[in-house]
Parts: sequence; C-alpha cells; structure tokens
Amino acid sequence: MPHKDEHRELARQSGTYDVYLEIDCDCEELLDAIGLEYAEVADDDTKNEVHISLTRAEFTDVFDQSVLSLTNEQTIATALLNHELGEYTTKVTVYTPYADKITFE
Repeated sequence: MPHKDEHRELARQSGTYDVYLEIDCDCEELLDAIGLEYAEVADDDTKNEVHISLTRAEFTDVFDQSVLSLTNEQTIATALLNHELGEYTTKVTVYTPYADKITFE
C-alpha cells in the first residue's frame, strides 16, 4: 500500500485548498506581529511553516491574479501574507481537495 500523505488527505476531506509556506526562521517576530501560527519545519530548523486553508474562491483570487510565468514561492507568499514575508519564503506547497499537490520552490 502506498504511503499516504497526511496533508493531501486533510485537504481532500475538508474540501479546502491547504497552503503550507516555509519561511526563514529569522521572521518569527513578523509572524508573531501579524498573529500567524507557525511550527518549525521537521527536517530543517532554519525554517518555520505557516498553514493557511483557503476556500475555492479565495484560492482562485490568489492564483488567478498571478501571471503563471512570473509565479514562484515569493509572489504567492506576498499575495497571501505581505511583501516582507514573501521575500523570506523559500517554499510553498498547495494541497487541493482533488488530491493534487502543487509545489513552488
């Protein structure tokens, strides 16, 4: 039996678009200032992970405004959070309710 991806299964069951942003740990004060919860990335103690759940409408608002040829982890984080945190984002992973996984790094 193949390994189940916990994040993928959670997004499928909840019907949400779950976005996980990996942000440099030097930005903890900024994350605290805007009230976002975060956790240390399991395999990299230099990064924190922020989880944001989006509805279909919220997801399309963010991703439809992006020109795909210019889209990367930093532009997505800027659209979801702010410019300063966007600059320190190193990876964005999106899990869709359709069991898709989209990664920008």
